[in-house]
Amino acid sequence: MTFDVDKTIKYWLDSAMYDLETGKSLLEIKRFPYALFLGHLALEKVLKALVVKTTKEHAPYTHALTLLAKKTKIEMPESIIDQLAEYTEFHIESRYPDEKMDFYKKSTDEFSNKKFKEIEDLYTWLIQKLETL
Repeated sequence: MTFDVDKTIKYWLDSAMYDLETGKSLLEIKRFPYALFLGHLALEKVLKALVVKTTKEHAPYTHALTLLAKKTKIEMPESIIDQLAEYTEFHIESRYPDEKMDFYKKSTDEFSNKKFKEIEDLYTWLIQKLETL
């Protein structure tokens, strides 16, 4: 099945930008777990855009950032892979309430602001990679 690669990339990038901006808004009103969740989604969607760009195929149905990073076939430093593994934790699975509550407790003001800044920096790095392809 063929699909419009450029249209699909645009879809992922537009959605990623929306999620990042929404995450920033949630950070400002101290809804920290959800801000980090949307930060995760923004990274996930940029990675999916990169998968589409590099493979000319649809991105897989997954929230695992490290899996998506590998699918991009782009060389990434181990430190970035480690960050992506950490940020995968920010994907809130509502069917696991105990884990969700642990994440809520971990999502303090200091922790969340630091991690969201890291997410923004990584988001920018991934966008720059996409633009150079």
